[in-house]
Amino acid sequence: MEAEIGTFGLILALVTAGAVAMAGLLGAARRNVNLMALAGTGSIVLFLLVGLSFACLTLSFVTSDFSVVAVAANSNTAMPLLYRVTAVWGNHEGSLLLWVLILVTFGALIALAGGQLPPTLKSRVLALQALLGLGFLALILFTSNPFGRLDPVPVEGQELNPLLQDIGLAIHPPFLYLGYVGFSVAFAFAVAALIEGRVDASWARFVRPWILAAWCCLTMGITLGSFWAYYELGWGGFWFWDPVENASFMPWLVGTALLHSALVVERRGALVIWTLLLAILTFSLSMIGTFLVRSGVLTSVHSFSADPARGVGVLLLLGLSTGGALTLFAMRAQNLSRSVIFAPVSREGGLVLNNVLLVTAVGTVFLGTFYPLFAELVSGEQISVGPPYFNRTFVPLMVPLLLAVVLGMNLRWKRDSLRSALGRGAWAVIPVLAVVAGAVILSGTGKALGAVGIGVGAWLVVGSVAWFLGRVNLFKVPFARSAAMAAGLPRALYGMLLGSGLVLAS
Repeated sequence: MEAEIGTFGLILALVTAGAVAMAGLLGAARRNVNLMALAGTGSIVLFLLVGLSFACLTLSFVTSDFSVVAVAANSNTAMPLLYRVTAVWGNHEGSLLLWVLILVTFGALIALAGGQLPPTLKSRVLALQALLGLGFLALILFTSNPFGRLDPVPVEGQELNPLLQDIGLAIHPPFLYLGYVGFSVAFAFAVAALIEGRVDASWARFVRPWILAAWCCLTMGITLGSFWAYYELGWGGFWFWDPVENASFMPWLVGTALLHSALVVERRGALVIWTLLLAILTFSLSMIGTFLVRSGVLTSVHSFSADPARGVGVLLLLGLSTGGALTLFAMRAQNLSRSVIFAPVSREGGLVLNNVLLVTAVGTVFLGTFYPLFAELVSGEQISVGPPYFNRTFVPLMVPLLLAVVLGMNLRWKRDSLRSALGRGAWAVIPVLAVVAGAVILSGTGKALGAVGIGVGAWLVVGSVAWFLGRVNLFKVPFARSAAMAAGLPRALYGMLLGSGLVLAS
C-alpha cells in the first residue's frame, strides 16, 4: 500500500509543480495577487506531497517490503535499522527522490519566509523552483520510479553496498544534496532578477543567507566524504582527485566566489552581472555532478547508475535549465549593468581577485576532470588525468589566494593603500616566520614545501587573530572596552573569521 500511496503522491506532485510554475509566472507577469498567492500555497502543498512519497519509501525500507524493487535490491532484514534508513538514499531512485524533497523544501521555506520580498520576485522564484521540481519529478516517474513492484516477491533482499554501510555515509549524501540543491535558490533568484530586470541591495541581502547555508552544507558534505574515503577506501589522504569528488568540489569553489561577490552587490551595488552569472554557473555545476553519478560515463565508487536513459534525462534537464538561463543572461544582463567606481587596492578589488583565482582554479579542475571524457569521445582512446596534474595546476593558484585572505580582511571599501593594509597586521609576519623556521629545523630542508604549507596555515591563523585584535583595539583601550567592542562586532565579521578557519581546515 505504501508504494501505491507514494506513486500517487509523486503524480499529484508533478501536477502541482506544473500548476505552481504557471501560476507564479502568469501571476507575476499580470501582477495578479491571487495567482501569486496560489504559487505560495502550491509550493507548500508540493512539499507535503513529495514528503509523503519520501515517507512511504522510507517506511518500505524500514519494514523490509521486498515487493518494492529498490528495497529488494538495496536492503535486507539483517541490516541494522540505521543502514536500512540510509539505504533509502543509497541507490539511484531513492537519492533522486531525496534531491527533489530538498528542492521542494527550499521552495516551501521561501514561500513561508519570503514575506519581505517584492511579490513579483517571490512569485517568479517559486515558479522557477517548481519548474526544476517538475523536471526531476518527470525524470523519477518515467525513468526512475522508486516504487516499482517486484513479482514474485523474494524472501530476502540484497545487501546495501558494504562500503556505504558507514555512519559517515549515513549523513554525507543529505548534506551534499543540501549544498547542491541549496544553490538552486541562488539560481532561481538570478533568473527571476533577469526576468524582472532589477537587482538591488535587498535582493542580495535576501539571497546571501541561502547561498551561505548551501555553501556550509556542501562544505560539510565534502568533508564527511573526504574522511570516509581516507579510512574506508585507503586513498592515503583526504583528497584523491576522483572525478566525482571533483564534481562536488567545483560548485563549492564557484559558490565561494558567489558568496563573496554577493557581498559586494549588497554593500556597494557592484559586480551585479558577474554575481548573476556565478549563481547560474554554481547550480549548473551542481547539476553536472548529478549527471556524472547517474550517467555511467565515469567509473567511480560514487556512481549510482550506469543506465544511459537516466543519464540522458539528467543531461536534458541540465541543458534546458543552464541553456535557458544563459540565453536569458545574454539577452538581459546588459540592462542591469551599473557603473560603480572603486580603486584596484580596495575591499572590492580584493574580492575581485578572490573571484578571479577561484574561477580560474575551477577551470583547471574542470579541464582535468572532463578532458579524458572528451578525448575518449573524439578519438576512442582512454587516458587518465591524475593527482600530478591537479597538484601542479591547482595548488599554485591557491597559495596566492590563501596569502591574500589576510590582506583582504584589512582592506577598506572603495579605496585603500597597500602600505596601510599591510601595516595593520605587519606584526603577524614575525610569528609566521618563526613557525616556518621551526618547521624547517624539525623536518629538514628536504621538506621545504611542507614547511611553506605550514607557514601559509600559520599566516591565516595569526593574520586573522591580528585583524581581530586590531578591530577591538586590544591593549590600546581598557579591556572592558575591548570586550564590549568584540560583543558589538557584526556577526558577518565573525563569519569571516570562521571562514578563514574553514579554509585552513580544508
